[in-house]
Amino acid sequence: MIDHEVTQLPSEPDNPWSLALTIYLRGIAALLILLGLRHWLYIAGIFNEPGWTFESMTTEWQFVTIHLAVVDLVAAVGLWMRVSWGNVLWVYASVFEIAIHTVFSETFGLDPIIVGFHAVSLAVFAALVFMERRREAQLA
Repeated sequence: MIDHEVTQLPSEPDNPWSLALTIYLRGIAALLILLGLRHWLYIAGIFNEPGWTFESMTTEWQFVTIHLAVVDLVAAVGLWMRVSWGNVLWVYASVFEIAIHTVFSETFGLDPIIVGFHAVSLAVFAALVFMERRREAQLA
């Protein structure tokens, strides 16, 4: 006996928003890998520009660099695998960066590009999750 559900090719998903969310989160994961690796380049001392070597950074920036070097890469793995802790770490890292560039702007500087990117990416994530769950409720 052949199980046709296992042997047939995958067709269009029942919920296209689920596919859109998966593609979006994997794109964010790819960006987080690049951002995490950028922080590791700072730690390793690849950039010889003044202020960009780890030793010349202030203690506050050293903490943020080490913190984001780890959190961004772990969140990227979690997002790629589509596990819940990946979403949690990514939201945490985004809120952390928004906070350091707004609430603590006197220490880390106000960076509207980083704040805007994280705010928009979180808003798109929330919209996709809402649409996915609404479609699942319609199908049920």
